[in-house]
Amino acid sequence: MELLGLYDPADAGWRVESALARAEFSYRRANRETALQWAAIAEVLDEAATSPDLYVDPALPMPAAERRALAVRAAVADVAVRLSISETVVRLQATDAETLQRRLPRVWEALGEGDGSPAHARTAADLVRSLPDETDANSQFDGALSAVLSLAPGRFRTRARVLRERIHSVSLAERHLSARETRSVWIDNCPDGMAQLGLMLPAELAHQAYARVDAAAREIAKAPDETRTLAQIRADVAADLLISGELAEGLPSARVSVGMMVPMMTALGLSDEPATLDGYGPIDAETARRLAAHAPSFTRLLTHPVSGALLDIDRTSYRPPADLKRWLGITDQTCTFIGCGRLARNSDLDHTVDRQFGGPTSAANLAHLCRHHHRLKHMTNWKVRSERQGPGRRRVEWTSPTGHEQAADPPPF
Repeated sequence: MELLGLYDPADAGWRVESALARAEFSYRRANRETALQWAAIAEVLDEAATSPDLYVDPALPMPAAERRALAVRAAVADVAVRLSISETVVRLQATDAETLQRRLPRVWEALGEGDGSPAHARTAADLVRSLPDETDANSQFDGALSAVLSLAPGRFRTRARVLRERIHSVSLAERHLSARETRSVWIDNCPDGMAQLGLMLPAELAHQAYARVDAAAREIAKAPDETRTLAQIRADVAADLLISGELAEGLPSARVSVGMMVPMMTALGLSDEPATLDGYGPIDAETARRLAAHAPSFTRLLTHPVSGALLDIDRTSYRPPADLKRWLGITDQTCTFIGCGRLARNSDLDHTVDRQFGGPTSAANLAHLCRHHHRLKHMTNWKVRSERQGPGRRRVEWTSPTGHEQAADPPPF
């Protein structure tokens, strides 16, 4: 029906706006209900540990600790059956609720108010558990995370990892040395004659290996008679490399460039501020200096120690693209559409204001857009504008076809 004569029920814009409002309301309500569910599960398990006689016959002789553990196991099974979820999920939800309530109360409160999603909450809980349980560290992490809950879960996860690095009281170099000991290879059998092969490697090795596989796969995909998807080709290329140790003739060699942004003082050995590995995030200063000095497959970019502005671009990498493109590839990291995590190196470099309308080819007017969002910008009613905010810095703001305005996610690093 028509509301006060203001809206025409035949108007598509009104119907879309109404549906969007319902979607937003349902999203926030679902988040609130998730917080209530997690809290209730945690309460059930806490009650089981506190009053085990509810789940275990008090006449059975056993140590108190064993009685409590058995009661909690029984309670976990009870919840799992009632909610038709696995017992592992029950324990995870209870643990996440307890962690958030105790160590990240602002994030927990935001979830309870519908502002954060379960994905945000799980990421926050996982990462804070890897921090020392110190009041200052918890408070800093809580405040920083609660301020970026509007980011899509993938972007939030990247941002949260960077924030964790800045807060952690143990140096990244020490943690990296310890973490390197966990490198491994494993295989998991899957249905239908398939299996998953996984590797745990230092980030600089993993990203270099992936870049080589990806470059070869993209070259193969250009063939006019190629019918495989890019993901399928990557898998086949990786298998060929591992089994035969070589690629087909004409495909990219091992010299594939991976970007690395290094603070000037770190490069000079006067600081241990982390560098940024393209597509990954912070790496320790010692690894960065070693790669910058001895690994030609890494493109080094030096940044100002205070402003972060680019000071120099390494010009020794193999067949380097234009300096500006390399710079933006590192500073953007990903497609600059809100919430998109596709890597910049696999995206198009787009003029925010089109060249035909006088848009300059400059850092302030260039941004990476994946092919999907590039087409969205040019072929739909999505609008984008860019505003320069200092040397090499800009603010990009998107407006949806229904008028919703939102700034693009900040660079993850």
